[in-house]
Formats: sequence, C-alpha cells, structure tokens
Amino acid sequence: MTRCRTRGWSWALALGACAAAPAGNLALADLDGARHAPLQVADGTVHVLVFVSHECPIANAYAPTLRALAAAWSSQPVRLFLVHVDPDLTPAAARAHAAGYELPGTVVLDGGALARAVGVTRTPEAVVWTRRGLAYRGRIDDQWRGLGTRAPAASRHDLQAAVAAVLAGREVATPFPPAIGCLLPDG
Repeated sequence: MTRCRTRGWSWALALGACAAAPAGNLALADLDGARHAPLQVADGTVHVLVFVSHECPIANAYAPTLRALAAAWSSQPVRLFLVHVDPDLTPAAARAHAAGYELPGTVVLDGGALARAVGVTRTPEAVVWTRRGLAYRGRIDDQWRGLGTRAPAASRHDLQAAVAAVLAGREVATPFPPAIGCLLPDG
C-alpha cells in the first residue's frame, strides 16, 4: 500500500495530501503504446511527473525549463514523465506537441486518473514520487506569480530543490507550493 509523505497528520489534512492514496499499479500509455506505471518506483529512484496540456500556454512556456531539468538529472536516478491530461488528445497530437516543444522525458497520456490520484489540479503542476509515496506536489518554480503575471526569471526553483532534497535523503522544505496555471480539462 502506498503511503503519503507529510510532516504531520494535520498538515496532510489541511493540504489534502493523502486524500486519495493512489494505487501504484496505475499504468498509462506512452506515445508508442508502451505502458508505464509512474507510481511504481524502485528503491533509490525518484519519479518526477509534470502534468501538462497542449492547450495551456503556461505549461508550454515551461518547455525550456523542463529540458534544462532533464539535462541536469540525466546522470542521476531520476525518471521524468510528462503527463498529458487532456482526455481527448490523440497519441499523434501528443507526439506533434512533444516534437514542437522539444519536450524531454517519457510522455504519457492520462485521461485524468493519475492526476486525480495524486491531487493535481492544474497544468503545469509537478509531483515528486518515491517508493515511499508523495514527496512533493506543486509548481516548477516561481516564475509565474499569478495568471498573466510572469517574472523575467525564477527566484525559487521549487521542483529542482525538491528532487535534490529527496536524492539526498532529506524531507522537502516546502512540499506543497501552489501551482499557477490552467485548470485541468473536464474529462
């Protein structure tokens, strides 16, 4: 059974971190039809799930940041999944989107089940998942201060810091910073 990682029961209730502990066997198809279980994580490995939508301009604007993060993690035990949340998106359209934005990682299609299971409500929103469960859920960084309000550069690199903490065996200092972005599509 998957456990949620939180600093305390009251924090978990307040943030809804453990509202629906997901089943680790949830498998999603990638763009070639191969099945992946992003919540099944081997010891010593970290899975980063970034929920995206091809129609979300904020998610699309993060493509260069995601490429840089993937490059930084390439020699570490980190596996990056980009999770398309639009239930009507075809593999061909997702492939065109991934190619057009040069998206890194394994791109998988989610009709919403994985997003609901881990508590994601927006795109882009990131999740760091370990063998022990949820370690982080929130924004990639603080570049977007609100809808329509983008800073020239990020001053806090939350996702990168969360992955570094988990790899070092530490708790994530700020495990649930709110994500700014597009609401998940109905599905």
